[in-house]
Amino acid sequence: MELTRRTRLEVIVEAPLVRRVEAVLAEAGVKGWSVFDGASGSGRHGEWRSEGLHPADRKSLVIALTSRERAEAVLERLRALFTDYPGVAALSEVEVMGADRF
Repeated sequence: MELTRRTRLEVIVEAPLVRRVEAVLAEAGVKGWSVFDGASGSGRHGEWRSEGLHPADRKSLVIALTSRERAEAVLERLRALFTDYPGVAALSEVEVMGADRF
């Protein structure tokens, strides 16, 4: 089986910011991504759950597989967004099948 190295970009933001994150991904040339609504967890400000929250306070997870170069370009653009809004972004190296799609 042939696998190709790609960079996995994960972004957690409040739901209303997802469209802005998607615009950044598109501008950087990322071919596709997935959005998972209703993320829950714990962080610097304690535990948070999406149930019962106002829609503007819900969290979403955006995942994209792309080249390292594109992922770093996305992070540069997100840095400005994260100075005004809460968010977390992470990169990891992965091996994928069907690399031509990423």
